[in-house]
Amino acid sequence: MTDTPATPSSANETRLERAAQARAFLGQLAERYPDCFTRDPAKVRPLAIGIQQKLRAELAADPATQDVPGWLVRQALAIYTRSLAYQTAIVERRPRINLDGSTAGEITDQEQAHARERIDEIMAKRAARRPAKKQPPRRKPKRLSAEEQTRQKLERLAAKFSRR
Repeated sequence: MTDTPATPSSANETRLERAAQARAFLGQLAERYPDCFTRDPAKVRPLAIGIQQKLRAELAADPATQDVPGWLVRQALAIYTRSLAYQTAIVERRPRINLDGSTAGEITDQEQAHARERIDEIMAKRAARRPAKKQPPRRKPKRLSAEEQTRQKLERLAAKFSRR
C-alpha cells in the first residue's frame, strides 16, 4: 500500500469501480441463484433475514467463489435491497425467500412502513436529478406551399401600396 492519501477524484473512481464490480457480481448471483435474485422487477421478493451469512457460507464452500471478498457480497446485497423494485416488494408484502427460493418469513408492519419511507426517498432523489421542466420549444411556422407564399406576398404588396 502507498502512504499517499486518496484524492477525492481517486476515491470517487474507486467507489464507482467497486459499484460496477458489485453490479457484475449481482449478475453472477442471479445466474447462480435464479430463484432468489432476479432483474425482473415484478419477480423481486424480499430476502430472508440473515441471508448474507448463508450466501457467504455457500460461496466459501465452492472453490470457484471462495475468494470473493466480503465487501463485494455486502455491496451487491446493498444494491439489490436498496432498489425501488425490492422496496416495492416489501410494501406489497411479498414473502421473504431463501437462496433456493423457498419461503422464509413474512414482512412486518414496521418493515413495510420503512419501505414506504425508502420509496419516497428514492423518488425524491430521482426527481431532484431530473432537470427542471423547460418551456416547450417554439415550433417553427408550418412551411407554406409555393401558391400560399405567393398569395401572402401579393397581399402584403397590396396592403403596402393601398396605404398611399
